[in-house]
This record gives sequence, structure tokens and C-alpha cells, in this order.
Amino acid sequence: MTLSRELFEVDLTFHCPGCETAVVRKGSWIKSAKVFICDACSTQTRLTYGLKLAIFDAHLHPEAPPSLPATRGQSRQ
Repeated sequence: MTLSRELFEVDLTFHCPGCETAVVRKGSWIKSAKVFICDACSTQTRLTYGLKLAIFDAHLHPEAPPSLPATRGQSRQ
């Protein structure tokens, strides 16, 4: 599965794994970003390809709210 080019200019919403704050970013940002740092709680999460796929898929299939799962690469600053 690949990241849909159709969503590169679309606002995608996901939730911080640390505080559940809703985060809205363009699909192109999600595609190119390597790390997400929450503005609300400073949780740092690696954006792996699998996580990016999940965010894009959640936009295409909105039955469940998209969120970033807690990962080992996450830390609070």
C-alpha cells in the first residue's frame, strides 16, 4: 500500500499519543515528516511509514478516529 497522492493537499487529523490532542496537518507534511512533537504536551513520536499509512487510511475510512499509537521512540521533553 502507498500513501495516496490525492491526500497530499488535504488536512488530515490524528491524535497525540501522549495527551490525545487533535492534530491537523496536510498529507504532504505527514508524508515527509520523520518526527511529530506535540505542541500541547511535548510528546515526541517517530512517524514510521506504518503510522503514516494508518493516518492516511483513517481519513479514507473514518469509522475509527485516527491516533498515533505509543511507540518506543516516544519521549517527553
